[in-house]
Amino acid sequence: MKCPNCGREIQDDFIFCPHCGTPIKENTKEALIRKAWRHRAKSKLRDAISYCERIEDKDADNLRNLGEMYYLLGEMDKAIEYFEKSLNLNPDLPDTYYDLGIALYRAGRLKEAVEKLEYCIKLNEDFVMAHYWLGIVYYHRGNLQKSIDNYLKLIKKNPSSRVANYHLGLALMAQGRYKDAIFYFNELLEVDDEDTALYYHLGSAYFHIYDLTNAIKYLKKALEINPEDERSKRLLMRIMDIMDVK
Repeated sequence: MKCPNCGREIQDDFIFCPHCGTPIKENTKEALIRKAWRHRAKSKLRDAISYCERIEDKDADNLRNLGEMYYLLGEMDKAIEYFEKSLNLNPDLPDTYYDLGIALYRAGRLKEAVEKLEYCIKLNEDFVMAHYWLGIVYYHRGNLQKSIDNYLKLIKKNPSSRVANYHLGLALMAQGRYKDAIFYFNELLEVDDEDTALYYHLGSAYFHIYDLTNAIKYLKKALEINPEDERSKRLLMRIMDIMDVK
C-alpha cells in the first residue's frame, strides 16, 4: 500500500508511515495519542481531550494526561475523576497523587487533599513540593502547627523554595509568633524587594511587637510600590493616630 501523504510504498500493517510519520490508521490508540499531543502542544486542550477520550483502551498515563488537561481548563471535578481512574490502574505513582491532591484542594475538598499529598510523600519522601501544598491546605483547615511543620520541612530540604517563607510567615503570624514571622519574611525580602504584600505583613508584624518605627518604614515602602494598597494605608493611619495620642 501507499502512504496517502507522501505516496511511498509501506507495509499494510504499518500504523504510521516510516517516511513522513503520517498516521495510516486514523483511529488506532497510537494515532489518537499522537494527535492529542500535537493539539496539546498548540494549547488546543479541548481538541486534545477529544482525541484522548476516543481511546477505548485507556492506560494510566493517558488517564493522567486527561486529568492534567482538565486541571488546566479549571474543571476540577473532571480532573479529579481522571486522576483517580489513573491511580486505579497504577496506584504507585507519587506524581499522580501530587496532582490529585492539588486538584482536591482547588475543589475545596481539603481533608482528601491532605490524604493524597501525605501519601505522595510516603511513596517518595523527596517529593518536597508536596510539603508546600500541605502547608497551604493545613493553614486553610486551621491546623497552623502542621502548616508550619510542612513549610519548615520544605525549606530544610530545599532552601531555594523561598516562596515557602512567605506562607510560613503568615502561619506564624496567625499563631502570634511575630518575631519568627519577621525572620522568614526578611529571608524572602532578599529575593524580592518589590512585593507590596510582603512589606505590609512586615509592617503588621512589627506593629504587633510595638516596634512602630519599623512598622512605619515597611508600610511606607508598601505604599511606594503600590499607592492604592488600602491595607497599608489603614494600618499606617492607625499607627499615626497612636503616635499623635502619645
